Amino acid sequence: MSDKRSGFARLMKSLASLKLAVIIMLGLSALIAWGTIVEARFDAEAARKLVYDTIWMEGALLMLAVSLIAVMVDRWPWKKKHAAFVLAHIGILFILFGGILTMKYGLDGQMTVEIGKSSRHVVLPMDTDLLVYASFGGANMTKLHEESVDYFRRPPTPEKPTRIRTDDGDIEFIDYKKYVLPSRKVVPTEEKAAGPGLRFQIQNPNVSVVEWLVQRQPDRPASHDFGPARIHLGTAPRQGSGHNEIWLTPLDDGRIHWTLFRRDSVKPAAAGITEEGGQVQTGWMGLELRVLRFYPKARENWDFEERPAPTPLTTSAVKLRFRDREQWILLNDTVRLFTDSTAYMVSYINRRIDLGFPVKLDEFQMIPYQGTSRAKEYKSRVQFPDQGPVEISMNEPGEYKGLTFYQASFQNDDQGRPIASVFSVNYDPGRWWKYLGSLIMSCGVVALFWMRRLYWPKPVGGG
Repeated sequence: MSDKRSGFARLMKSLASLKLAVIIMLGLSALIAWGTIVEARFDAEAARKLVYDTIWMEGALLMLAVSLIAVMVDRWPWKKKHAAFVLAHIGILFILFGGILTMKYGLDGQMTVEIGKSSRHVVLPMDTDLLVYASFGGANMTKLHEESVDYFRRPPTPEKPTRIRTDDGDIEFIDYKKYVLPSRKVVPTEEKAAGPGLRFQIQNPNVSVVEWLVQRQPDRPASHDFGPARIHLGTAPRQGSGHNEIWLTPLDDGRIHWTLFRRDSVKPAAAGITEEGGQVQTGWMGLELRVLRFYPKARENWDFEERPAPTPLTTSAVKLRFRDREQWILLNDTVRLFTDSTAYMVSYINRRIDLGFPVKLDEFQMIPYQGTSRAKEYKSRVQFPDQGPVEISMNEPGEYKGLTFYQASFQNDDQGRPIASVFSVNYDPGRWWKYLGSLIMSCGVVALFWMRRLYWPKPVGGG
């Protein structure tokens, strides 16, 4: 029994040694310094995935906790003069435990809510999923596959692809780019289930908009809203919606039937036939619509320029292969893959979490700096279920069911008018452990100075 006790004592002595503590602190300092460099060079996602959320950081923190416990055990039995030392070490352990709870079970995402509408989903910007849906014979989409992936740390390769099996062959993800600057392109296709694609220009002396419309589903029009008017590609309705809008309906002979509505009447204001290169006078503020390109069958694709570091305009992209055809898909984008009998919809997206309750944005207010359009302050008035209106501003978050909602940003339309508010949604299960640990450690610091006055020898003699 004495040999076991002596062996345990020697182990505690080794774990509590100053040399080991110095090694652990140097290792943590090196990891934190490296994380700071990575975040400055790239972004917070890269720092988290390459440094902070790695086995090296977890191992260093575990060794720190073990060393702290060993130091306290080595001093057992504690005496009154050890109070400051014990409190400080317990406080640090509580803070570490709170940090682990936050890392493993916390939530840190974004929610975008349009003015006058509700949302219940939070997007996690550092987690990504693959989703595959299928439509058999034109029926509703059925989910075939859902998988969490981390291509930032473990990218697919042609030798080790992510493979999703279907009745028509495997969908394989074979390459990945961390930072790309994309540019959209639309190309003609012979796929039977593909919809039409149309590139238009609408302009007057003050406005010029050039954009593509691609109708992905026969029963859902493709639309572009640029403020003064809306452009739709699809079957025109019998009545308008009370806006300036024009409907472009493809015909079997390759031409396009157009129907014009004005906001002061739900009845069509004009109609006619046009074709590629044709022009339509809308009568709205002198705007003229021109058909630049028309494909009866079209599919969307992307050109991109790879960048060494992220910018506000870059995103990530993954390459998929299906039936000997390769195609890139951007983060938070969807592609459609067609066979003679089945349409597959493949999404590579940030993970979405359903909160279980809606958040409604009643009002959003943006206060600019005087004489500028730059935001000085912005705030939102939201409603949570079974609760009155809550104002969330840049300095005043809102709380509901353990979640904290911070005012993060807002979105504008093409005319610079706010249309949606962006909230940062946070859940931190380790928060109170970290608060308690900080309090205990602070008590330890106070006790240290108090013990110093009691136990340190007083100088002999006077001044």
